[in-house]
Amino acid sequence: MRMLIADDDDYTREGLSESIDFEKFGIQEVFLACDGAEALKLAALKKPDIVLTDVRMPKLNGIEFAEKLAETSPGCQLLFMSGYMDVEYLKSAIKLSAVEYIEKPLKLAEVEQAILKSVLSIQSKQKQTAVLNQKNELERQRLVGLLRDTGAHQDTIKELCQETGFPLGKHYVGMIMFSRNEDENSRADLDLINRYWSSNGVMAIGEQLDRYRCFVIAAYDRQDYKRVNYLADLFVRKNETYSIGMGVAANRLEELPESYRLACIAAERSFYYPEIRFYSQQEEREQSKAFFTNLLPEFYKRKEEHPDQLLLWVETSCSMLKDNEYTDRARIIALFETAALALVGGNQKLLIQLENDYGIRNVEQSLRECRTLDSLEMMMRIICTTYMEEVQETSPYSRLVQDVIGYIAAHYRNPDLDLRTIADQMHLSTAHLGMLFKQETGTSIKQYISDYRIGLAKKLVMSEHYKMNTIAELCGYASASYFAKVFKASTDLSPLEYRKKT
Repeated sequence: MRMLIADDDDYTREGLSESIDFEKFGIQEVFLACDGAEALKLAALKKPDIVLTDVRMPKLNGIEFAEKLAETSPGCQLLFMSGYMDVEYLKSAIKLSAVEYIEKPLKLAEVEQAILKSVLSIQSKQKQTAVLNQKNELERQRLVGLLRDTGAHQDTIKELCQETGFPLGKHYVGMIMFSRNEDENSRADLDLINRYWSSNGVMAIGEQLDRYRCFVIAAYDRQDYKRVNYLADLFVRKNETYSIGMGVAANRLEELPESYRLACIAAERSFYYPEIRFYSQQEEREQSKAFFTNLLPEFYKRKEEHPDQLLLWVETSCSMLKDNEYTDRARIIALFETAALALVGGNQKLLIQLENDYGIRNVEQSLRECRTLDSLEMMMRIICTTYMEEVQETSPYSRLVQDVIGYIAAHYRNPDLDLRTIADQMHLSTAHLGMLFKQETGTSIKQYISDYRIGLAKKLVMSEHYKMNTIAELCGYASASYFAKVFKASTDLSPLEYRKKT
């Protein structure tokens, strides 16, 4: 808060400034004026919340100064002080809604009490204003939600327009204003957006659609349409982390759902062209769904027959999506989620590899957080590359040995997994299966299981996200103590020593 002290007596003016601890009242700045004219200039420049003024001053007396101040700052708290308890002055002070009329010679305690009374009054009004503003903002957001809904009742809309002051009988345009900042703590700032339009003299109301997007409706006169477009473009040039999808002009409130729909389509183009900042509505074209329907079957075919072509599938698919500007982003994300899970699935080794090498702890979540096709393509390339690296590691073996290795990869968490269990699954004798496996791999199935578990355990131990008993369970060891024993026998280090060393 700010305070102005106006008094032609230097001793009084300076004494109050030096004697009162204004900070304890929440007053950060105090300005001093030696007469009414100077006080009026300072008040116009500094916009004080509280004014303590002497009644009798040269140039403008306290009452004349306060009358002029009330015209420009009606919410300012007035405190009068005077050595002359003149009835007419007192009547004028009451008329001007003075908080206190303090008699001179001043008593510091009385002045402080008057300041405290003013501060409490200001705080009370601020709380009331904040509650009212919050209520009005919620009503405005409710109105925006109704205006984008084709089934909304028009009488309810008109009633809310009157309550919120949103004008009827104007022209309107809907916009999706969204933040491109991918920081985990960032979000579209509806208050910033509302202040921008208000400061430029445009009546606009908005609704927070989600963390990144706001839907904003601007009302304007017919001749101001170009100005609204100019201001929208100016906003994204001033705020580099934002972009705007512009809908079509609506001549009536009833046309706003269509403006909203087209604004969403315009904004979706950022998925394909993130370098553009202002997306205006383009002519809609027929969406071909045939190419999209064929993408997933083509993926499965390449996965089974030509896994080395998975990167080509990603590249081709993304190119086709961009060429067609397929607008259903949720289906695109779902497509790549399905493909990624088919590659990674429950393969703990691949999941750990993705986390250790790329920091991808949750494949589905990472794909959903991609806000552009380029970032989505990069994520899928990482997943496909990691998958193909493992395929290449196992590809030299016969189909039978690959099946055994695949079975181990799927069931290694079972502490009872052994040669007999796998032989029963493959419908072979333990001796025959053990011989075939060792001929191709150079190691026994028992040793392979042990090495597989230790190899996985090393990766998990390197990550500080896992406790030792959790690692033991994830890697198929019957207990944490047995895991520690096997781990040390293999590495000459305890799991904790291994973690510290790496």
